[in-house]
Amino acid sequence: MPKELTVTGIFETGHYEHDSNFLLVPLYIGQELYGLGDALHGITVKTNDPYAADEVKRAIEQFLQAPEYAQTWIDLNKQLFEAIRLERNVMFFLLFFIVVVAAFGIMSTLITVTVQKRREIGIVKALGANISQIIWVFLGQGTVVGAFGTLTGLGLGMTLIRYRNEFSHWLARTLHIEIFPREVYQFSEIPAQVVPQDVAIICVSAFLICAFAALIPAYFAARLDPVKALRYE
Repeated sequence: MPKELTVTGIFETGHYEHDSNFLLVPLYIGQELYGLGDALHGITVKTNDPYAADEVKRAIEQFLQAPEYAQTWIDLNKQLFEAIRLERNVMFFLLFFIVVVAAFGIMSTLITVTVQKRREIGIVKALGANISQIIWVFLGQGTVVGAFGTLTGLGLGMTLIRYRNEFSHWLARTLHIEIFPREVYQFSEIPAQVVPQDVAIICVSAFLICAFAALIPAYFAARLDPVKALRYE
């Protein structure tokens, strides 16, 4: 039968499913509502180390008999973790190809500069500049572009992470675009954890790819014959 209860407080954990579907009541009231008597649906155990849940599960299972069983938070969210893992892999390849496209953009720009500066390169080589000096000029230009792009991207990325939830709410209010559905991801806000090692690997990789993209135009510039470059000047 329905039972009248008095609301004494509203809790918010940040977990959408808990905040929208769970009601906390004294144990005896829950047993009375479900007609359980002295029985329970289940017992929740919190561990000091969340990654020790499997070990605790095996220890608890020694005292259980069918149909009783134990589940960890990893078991309960296995499908969600698989979806997140797949998204991470897809995002890695997408970001990798974006960096490669940016590298081709740098390379095409330097090739254009090589064609436009054909006369200047010929004059410099005629004055005695060797191949390595010409290569380092273009490699230096590619390095500057790569460093500037990496630092700019790092700053914008960290800013977006800092204000991720504000940006998500603005998109939802202004453009009606929900980029992080709470019903799907089970979180009221977008969680984020900055791993310095991952950030360093991404920044260094992007910088090296952009820097090495300057090798091809630098090679063509260094191999330019000064006689042909100055023939029509």
